[in-house]
Amino acid sequence: MGDNAISREKRSLPPADYSLKIESFKLLSESTVESFESGVFKSGGYNWKLVFYPNGKKNDGGKDHLSLYLKIDDSNPHSDGTWNVIVYYKLFVYDQLSNQYLVVQDAKAPMRGFDRRKGEWGFGKFLDLATFNEPSNGYLVDESCVFGAEVYVVKPTGSEEILSLVTEPDDGTYRFTIPAFGSVGDTVQRSGEFTVGERNWQLVVYPAGSGADRGNYLTVSLKVADYQNVTPKKPVYAEFKFKIPNQYSRNRAGVEQKVKYFFNSAAEKESSKFLSRDDLYDTTKGYLPSNETLVVEVQFLVVSVIKANT
Repeated sequence: MGDNAISREKRSLPPADYSLKIESFKLLSESTVESFESGVFKSGGYNWKLVFYPNGKKNDGGKDHLSLYLKIDDSNPHSDGTWNVIVYYKLFVYDQLSNQYLVVQDAKAPMRGFDRRKGEWGFGKFLDLATFNEPSNGYLVDESCVFGAEVYVVKPTGSEEILSLVTEPDDGTYRFTIPAFGSVGDTVQRSGEFTVGERNWQLVVYPAGSGADRGNYLTVSLKVADYQNVTPKKPVYAEFKFKIPNQYSRNRAGVEQKVKYFFNSAAEKESSKFLSRDDLYDTTKGYLPSNETLVVEVQFLVVSVIKANT
């Protein structure tokens, strides 16, 4: 799999299904064994393993990289030889210095089918070894490292629904106005809930930034506000833009950032290096005028809608 088909981003939440801590990593990398398998863990009613290649899986483009894969275990009972398990999965490595996880997943094909012929999916170029071995990156500390996995199994239930992607949905732009923004300090600002598509959403603004952006950038995030209240839990796909308009002139461009994200939990999707705090507080830029009212917008370009097929 080419590196351009891989999505990488960091988050603070640990993997939901499994974590594997490896100690004395150097001894493993210097051994003659090409790959190592973890113990079995359960997710979605199936047994799984992690398989990692400390020096890369060469026949999958893994030269000079660490390779990591998800494998369906042979202990799973299957009714016949035509079984097929459809999975949406993510693999992780822990940054021990920043207390964040690098999340790696397929960018173009986030769902994969595990079957008798193809029981293992993952990334030959999970992480290049130079980055992994560099102590300041936090992935390998005192010869220990932590990997992880989230596995969402797509199971047929007998019910049928229709998934539609709605472009430019009605009421698809929401404006969150924060008065006296210069006085809120580091206090996180949360909008009221608003509806786009068939879901309720919420904008969250971190004045001092969040994660790697903290202290340097304003962070804006979007979350599915009703995720915990919807039964059964329904993921939703959205393409949207974060915007901060220029309040001095409509003819002068503001700042915006386009995001594509699959919301399959209550976690937020945050902006990345969206607007520097220097530019934000520079009154000549027009983002935060003299009355210190900040305007943050989200514009939905595409949102998925799921309806029962009756």
